[in-house]
Amino acid sequence: MRYLLVILAAFWIGGLSPRATAGEIPPPLPSLQSYTGLWDMPTARILPDWNVRFKYGKAEPFRYYGVALGLFDRLEIHGQFTENSNLFPFKDQGYGYHKDRNAGARLVLTREDEFFPQTAIGIYDPIGTSLFPSRYLVLSKGMHKFDLTLGAGQGLMGGESLDDISRKRKGETFDTTFLFSRLGRKTRLFGGLEYHHRPDLTFSAEYSSFKYEGMHGSPDKARWPVNLGLKYKVGKHLYLQGGYMRGEEWSIGLSLDLPLEPEGLLPWTKEAPYSTTEKNKWQAHAADNRDLAELLATELKGDGFLNVTASVNDREIYIEFINAKYLSHAKAFGRVAKVLDTLAPERIETFYLNLMSQGQVIQSMKSTREELRAFMTRKTDKNSFLKFTELSQYNASQKKDFFTPEKNIGSYHFQDDRLNWDMNLKIKTLLNDPSGFFRHKIFLQPRASISPWKNGLLIGELEFTLLNEWDEVPYDNLEPDPARTDFILYERESRARVSTLAYDQHLNLPYHVLGRFSAGIFESAYAGVGGEVFRYFKDGRLGLGLEGEFVRKRDTANNFKLHDEISKTYETYYLNLYGQLWPSLGLEAGLKIGQFLAGDFGVRTELRRSFKYFTIGAWYTHTDTDHLVSELNRGNNEKGVFIRIPLSLFKDRDQRGSLQYAFTSFTRDPGQSVRQPSQLYPMDPYRSVNHTRAHLEDMTR
Repeated sequence: MRYLLVILAAFWIGGLSPRATAGEIPPPLPSLQSYTGLWDMPTARILPDWNVRFKYGKAEPFRYYGVALGLFDRLEIHGQFTENSNLFPFKDQGYGYHKDRNAGARLVLTREDEFFPQTAIGIYDPIGTSLFPSRYLVLSKGMHKFDLTLGAGQGLMGGESLDDISRKRKGETFDTTFLFSRLGRKTRLFGGLEYHHRPDLTFSAEYSSFKYEGMHGSPDKARWPVNLGLKYKVGKHLYLQGGYMRGEEWSIGLSLDLPLEPEGLLPWTKEAPYSTTEKNKWQAHAADNRDLAELLATELKGDGFLNVTASVNDREIYIEFINAKYLSHAKAFGRVAKVLDTLAPERIETFYLNLMSQGQVIQSMKSTREELRAFMTRKTDKNSFLKFTELSQYNASQKKDFFTPEKNIGSYHFQDDRLNWDMNLKIKTLLNDPSGFFRHKIFLQPRASISPWKNGLLIGELEFTLLNEWDEVPYDNLEPDPARTDFILYERESRARVSTLAYDQHLNLPYHVLGRFSAGIFESAYAGVGGEVFRYFKDGRLGLGLEGEFVRKRDTANNFKLHDEISKTYETYYLNLYGQLWPSLGLEAGLKIGQFLAGDFGVRTELRRSFKYFTIGAWYTHTDTDHLVSELNRGNNEKGVFIRIPLSLFKDRDQRGSLQYAFTSFTRDPGQSVRQPSQLYPMDPYRSVNHTRAHLEDMTR
């Protein structure tokens, strides 16, 4: 306790001194774990909005592999694997040391000002296996080069042993006993200070409230409850840490803190402004409507847009195109408008611009050439431009205005290649299996598609295995007709596998309803038919749809045969709901309500944030599992998190497209669905009119 008295005195003195200037506000430095903190203890600091931290830390017997994310300048969420070198859970297998998944969050209640500290509350590992449960209140105050922290913790941070913290349910369950336990439970103070000697060098010390001998797999009682060391910043984003823990163990840490920006690892090369030749301008001036349509479609195709259709009458141009070029649809609208304004003869007064996806119009803009030109040259602002411009989710009225019998219309469609193919190297990882913590399957995946007619696509996908460690994974049958837990029977085969061979048809239905029908082999385990309808409302802020699939299990060895022993037809049907909860911050949510693959009725809730063309989200599925046989399936709630990363992060230019990685709970049968060749739901906010309207200035860039 005498160590804490020193910290309390320093904190009190610091509270009497004015805060450092804004440019000297202490940075959110990493703890030894993924969250912002001292060493073991948290501070009230958090990562800035939409900044991410990748973390490795080690202080025997614990090793930490984690990630943290700052949200809204108010919240930090973090998750990690904690490895313990004292424990071997599966001694006769290749799993290695004990590993536990844990997560937590910290919410800033009040921000630091001239006289008062920043305050925050937080939780750590409150659910699931809950081997490291804690909750806390913490204050941090900057004073010149010092950052002082004082907090009060409960659970492990309250000096309790793990055995003293009760749970109602064991294992990977959503147990909230500790999270909502009484506030009067045992509490301990903790604190520390950091001295920022230079912008790149910080000395850090803390008084820890942990009772180390009572922690899961912990060593004996600590010699003294103080941890100290230094943190060194290398470049803009990398932190190195070294410290001495508990008076007996050396620690090291490595942290990479990055802002989530679409322009990432490489600086973007500035795109050259659009220009054309005098010959093209002369041809456009002399062309009739049909020839002008062909010239415009060809020019837009050459500029990088796909599936371009141009229609021209004596005073108007109507364009349909797919944006395969930019992350921002507003920027694509601007580029198309610039091409038309540069090339079209002066007789053209009005532009109709229609953004397409899967053969369906998803955004439509109608504007006079004069208004577009004024906005593109920044002679008028966004609000003034929108007063004279129609920007809508659907184009039925605009199409009706343009295509009238009395107009002399010439049209041209630039036919893209009907056959497309690519080859990808894929890696599947089986995580945290008793036979080995990491099990990899590496394969080549050639993929081809052909469009036999409008809005139809035949898709084929193969897997050629290069390395397969999944063949060593044992399989225990949980259900007579498993929905997903038999996935290992499909993945441990190393012979060539047809993973997709399906036909996918998109339809424009009455009343602005989008439709999809699919049939064939959907994934390695399932084949059948599926369909979906969906409609947007309120400029894409809301959406409502229906979806259903009828599928059978495929044979594990024969690519073109159904399973002999499992003859069940798996039926799924859902009501899909979508809403943008807070559009300016990119916060959105979705509900999938209905029957999942195992015949379990329930709801999947998804909450995600799409911001700066990154998407980070989480889902939680709660279904009725009473009819299932296995105790591992009964009461199980499928859950996970995912991140979608723009390809431009790895490029030197703006580029459309993204990569996605998902991290789920242990695979069980409840809450499962079948992969489809395409989907109308879930979607992202970037395709909505609401998002384009908010980012309309991108047209001028």
